Amino acid sequence: MTTDQERKAEVLKFSDALRAAAVAKVTVSYYGNGDEGRAEPPQFEDAAGTPVEESRLPSDLDLQTLGDLLEGFAPEGYEDGEGGFGTITFNLETLLIRVEHNWYETVSHPDDPREI
Repeated sequence: MTTDQERKAEVLKFSDALRAAAVAKVTVSYYGNGDEGRAEPPQFEDAAGTPVEESRLPSDLDLQTLGDLLEGFAPEGYEDGEGGFGTITFNLETLLIRVEHNWYETVSHPDDPREI
């Protein structure tokens, strides 16, 4: 099993190529429930927050691997049962990876007892 630090080291290998394409942030959104999970392809932004089109990225950049590595930071089990959703952001300026996660939850509130 890969640790977060090992996975981060793999993500950092993409830094130079991403910076050369003026990418400042990479974001992967994911969601899951009912024992199925899905991550969206990585989205790229420049320092001003403007989207960077894939066509501006180096052709040899393995976007699938980058997306899979970033999705790997999602909490284990986000796709199971009620599941959850979130975003993982790789900031190339700080070299930090931020995970923002939300769990879906079913809550029951009993009605007050009543007799008829």
